[in-house]
Amino acid sequence: MFVMNDAAPRRFHHGDLRRALIEAALAAPDIEALSLRQLATTVGVSAPAVYRHFESREALLNTLADAGFRRLETYFAKAFDPARPAADAAEARARLMRLGAAYLDFADAEPALWRLMFGVNAAGYRSAAVPDGRTATYNYLPLALRDLHRTGVIAAPPSERDALFAWSAIHGLATLRAGAVTAACGPAEEVAASVVKRILGALGAAAWT
Repeated sequence: MFVMNDAAPRRFHHGDLRRALIEAALAAPDIEALSLRQLATTVGVSAPAVYRHFESREALLNTLADAGFRRLETYFAKAFDPARPAADAAEARARLMRLGAAYLDFADAEPALWRLMFGVNAAGYRSAAVPDGRTATYNYLPLALRDLHRTGVIAAPPSERDALFAWSAIHGLATLRAGAVTAACGPAEEVAASVVKRILGALGAAAWT
């Protein structure tokens, strides 16, 4: 069981308990299997204290998934600025590669959170996540693909199926890395670049070195 070693009860200032609960839950090795009672034991408070902040396990998981999408967006924002179009074809290609590497880096760094966000209940978590004016993580890939078309890397405007294909390839790669499949392991940038080159080829991009 995921518990803390502190024997003495912990005291929290107003508002601190909710933050402590979220931080403890995010640190759990298997977030999807975490119960509110386990979380209470981990933080060192009573179960009713947890229920005052999260009325159900689903409410907790929605909050954690939202935190996950916020963290993922910080990874994607380092790949490129969604408000600034790619200057040329080379930059458009580089953006897609950096985006793929960012996704792998996040999955490597936050495996339990990544599994929660993209598991069987992903659709519900996406709808519960509130962007608060920032670019939603699901918008980065279509933006990167549109830049490829705009700069002449690919001839046809990218479709939803093209985006699905590209994401499936990178997501599948992240899954294989999580399973320690040798061919998928290695530096995220190198592995992502290799797969993205194949994605570009499938989308009709000319070969380049």
